Amino acid sequence: MNEGPYRRSRIAPLLVTAPMPASYRIMARRHRSDPLGTTPADSRFCTRNGGFTVLYTAPEFATAFVETVVRDRFTGRRNCEVAVREITARVWARISMQAGETLTLLDLRGDGCTRIGAPTDAVNARNHAAGRAFAKAIHADHVDVDGIVYASRLTGEDVYAVFDRSAKKLASPETGLLQDHAELVNALERYGIGLVW
Repeated sequence: MNEGPYRRSRIAPLLVTAPMPASYRIMARRHRSDPLGTTPADSRFCTRNGGFTVLYTAPEFATAFVETVVRDRFTGRRNCEVAVREITARVWARISMQAGETLTLLDLRGDGCTRIGAPTDAVNARNHAAGRAFAKAIHADHVDVDGIVYASRLTGEDVYAVFDRSAKKLASPETGLLQDHAELVNALERYGIGLVW
């Protein structure tokens, strides 16, 4: 196994092998028939031409919503509003584990980055360059690592970033329209978000 910039001895104490908790994924409505699918795109841990893709999911619905729909759009703004069409254009999927499967995840919550000598920008920066470089190295040099668990910089709650090579370990038993999800109203109220037509 290629050691690369992150030696196995350094990351080993932060590898967690366990089933991922049931989580939520929010995506464009056109992807409802393939809730575990991923396509090349720029995100925190991958790039459009990086050679691999990542599936992001969060156990807390509000975190999945904020990470996907809200992001940083309200920074410095007086009114926090989202167009109704942004809600109606999306679906949610419940993501769980296939029976008997586990994931081996690199745990970057808390002081994880500091312990392995990774830049804290990998999980905390608005600019995703550090996270992309970090994930590329982990993906290439530690082929048994299924992904990364980290704290959302937007909510502080857990987010799971699963490499596409491990999506076969996941299942999606349920999907639905985002506008119909029982927790949507609570998420909007929690973050003071209004809907506009």
